[in-house]
Amino acid sequence: MNMNKICDSEERRLHWLVNFKLPNYWKKIGWGVLIISFVFLILTKFFDGDYLVIKSILKKLTLVGLLIVVISKDKIEDELVENLRGKAFSFSFIIGVIYVLVQPIINYAAFLIFKPESAKFEDLGDFQILWFLLIVYLVTFWSLKRRNS
Repeated sequence: MNMNKICDSEERRLHWLVNFKLPNYWKKIGWGVLIISFVFLILTKFFDGDYLVIKSILKKLTLVGLLIVVISKDKIEDELVENLRGKAFSFSFIIGVIYVLVQPIINYAAFLIFKPESAKFEDLGDFQILWFLLIVYLVTFWSLKRRNS
């Protein structure tokens, strides 16, 4: 196969992935999944028992709901909205990296001050990182959109 054909094929796939957006009505579905899974996740805190598998599934569903909201189109999807999406993704990525680097140090320092006997350095979990990135994206996108309207 010709190298140009391979490069063109890869470029088309990447272009499709970067520009993929769900229709606007998926936003409501995403919010529904997010709210229902989040409510059930909170409810597991109030019941006695070992709900590790259920909590894990609910956390994944929460992230799926957030992801659906993030990749769903707005009612009016124009160049300005695309530009704001790019800025919001860039900002959330940079803030997310800073958060991942700094938050474990802050947690460790807080434990040293308040509970020195149980102080240990721990990295953040995948759920916490992804949740933070998606929430920062949504807040940034909404604030940029509101400012440019």
